[in-house]
Amino acid sequence: MAAKDIDSIISQKKPTQCYFCGKRDGLEKHHCLHGAFKKLAVQDGLWVWICRKCHEANKDSVHLDPNHIKDHYLQRLAQETLIKQYIKQGYPADVAREMFLQRYGRFFD
Repeated sequence: MAAKDIDSIISQKKPTQCYFCGKRDGLEKHHCLHGAFKKLAVQDGLWVWICRKCHEANKDSVHLDPNHIKDHYLQRLAQETLIKQYIKQGYPADVAREMFLQRYGRFFD
């Protein structure tokens, strides 16, 4: 059974605009950490709304850019956002970073 997405801790709950270009229609959910990390990203709310063009419909999109610029940006954003959430919960910054490392097994710096 697939894990149910929780509300994003990065993006708005309702699809109002693309995270990158601001477009307001044709929005899709993009999980900032994918592959082996997707299940955890779903559980942690690490996703954003992006339009089809920014998601996978041109050479500069998250999935098609050969340099992975937007993809790597979103990975770092997810890491920073989850670490900040741990800090808001009362953990010291060094402990919060270690918690992220323990959960994901790596940093996306």
